[in-house]
Amino acid sequence: MPSLNDELIRAIVRGDTTTVKTLLAQGADANTTGGVTAVGAGNTGLMWAATDGYLDIVELLLTHGANVNTKNVANYTALMYAAESDYRNVVSILLDHGAGIDDRNHYGETILMSMARHGQTDIVQRLVAMGAEVNATNKIGNTALYLAAENGHPYTVKALIELGGEVNTANLGDWTPLMMASARGDLETMTILLEHGADFRPQNRWGATALSEARKSFRSHQAAELLISAGATE
Repeated sequence: MPSLNDELIRAIVRGDTTTVKTLLAQGADANTTGGVTAVGAGNTGLMWAATDGYLDIVELLLTHGANVNTKNVANYTALMYAAESDYRNVVSILLDHGAGIDDRNHYGETILMSMARHGQTDIVQRLVAMGAEVNATNKIGNTALYLAAENGHPYTVKALIELGGEVNTANLGDWTPLMMASARGDLETMTILLEHGADFRPQNRWGATALSEARKSFRSHQAAELLISAGATE
């Protein structure tokens, strides 16, 4: 017969808030680990709830003493799962309860990078205010600002620049944020970057520039004209 703790994990995975509440009241351990598969056996209930964005269950577990900074065998925390899955409300409550912000995933990405990729500007601002390193890079040299530009989030790009984000960084392929925004034909992000000193001259490892990438974008004429008016040449 399953124990209370086993039943708790199963209820969390199902997103069954009512059963979770009942089991916790009956004495189930909010910090128990387990999973429906062997791979997830080291996950806490909080990790499962954060992964699927079950905010009510996250709140219940925290109220019953769940440890917000426990790590599983993959060195992931509940916050890392919530951030990668873009569950902003779960991220916020975990931060409210003291979740650490300096952990990195297997790609060397921080919580800040995950939130920048998803365009969560207010959380990005909060993380930097908490001490997140704004110009940290992942394993291929991408910064939070680059990831925001790559995913079409001009407001996040602007916020990161205002917070000290470097505009002219280059990753291992020598791609800059401006090159990426140009390749996307993202006129708003391009404008923001250019207004803050983005250099249109660098070439990446394949010899491409912001202008050559702009010419291949779906807004090729407008994107190219924007760069040319800023001084870019063939």
